[in-house]
Amino acid sequence: MNRKEIFNQLVDVIEETKYFLKKQSLPIFHLNHEPDPGDIHFPWKALTKKTSEQKAKETKEKQRTNREVINFPCALCTGKVSGIRNFFYRGRKPILVLHYSGAVSPKDKPFVKRSPSQIFREILTEKIWSSLIEKAFGFSYQEFFYQEYPACNFSNVNSKEEDWKTRIDTCKIHIQDNISDFDIQGIILLGSSARLVFGDKAKDFLGKTIHWEFGDKKIPVLTLRSPEALVFLDEKSKSVASEDSVLFQYAQEKQTLETQFLDQLKSISNLIT
Repeated sequence: MNRKEIFNQLVDVIEETKYFLKKQSLPIFHLNHEPDPGDIHFPWKALTKKTSEQKAKETKEKQRTNREVINFPCALCTGKVSGIRNFFYRGRKPILVLHYSGAVSPKDKPFVKRSPSQIFREILTEKIWSSLIEKAFGFSYQEFFYQEYPACNFSNVNSKEEDWKTRIDTCKIHIQDNISDFDIQGIILLGSSARLVFGDKAKDFLGKTIHWEFGDKKIPVLTLRSPEALVFLDEKSKSVASEDSVLFQYAQEKQTLETQFLDQLKSISNLIT
């Protein structure tokens, strides 16, 4: 194409542009037989507000599918500070261990789990609990299911006893879901959660089995001290002066407590398949 032809085409473009600007419309040319955009139908639905039943159903499903994510999504309780990381640990044996790693009293320090497999606050607690389960049943403690009870962190300074009681009662819905979904046959309630459930009477339930009703199902619940009690005795023996009588006393107390743990754990062996 020579310069004259190029010039003539530019003149035509300018003339057409002036025409379309005056007319205030610009036709769209169809390339390769593409459909006219004006003929394309875009279906849409008007936004409608969700009912409270729909929101509750969606929330429940979100909770059900996110048991093992970093922060458990629950909004059932007021005053929640945050969800507990890795609130639920999935096992294989039909026993659900309820425990609480959150801060309850003003003396407790806030705690955040660092890995998906972490259950208790301290590694030493997990080691001692692992040893107890191994001796009692002959398999790893990781075979059990574990659930934070309650499932969230709350203020350990401003919370009152009745606040914890309400949270424990409200959070029972998550236990019911896990019992239904994983065919749980028994529950071990450890000291950290037992204190919140029974309050000052927690000691009266140690080593005893009661039953909780979930719909038409009764689940045996065995209350145990926290394995941190064994950790305490072990650490205490290391911190005192090395007097034979004192060391012997702590060793004896630890042996007695460990025997109690094992005897109480074996009482639920008939529930394990």
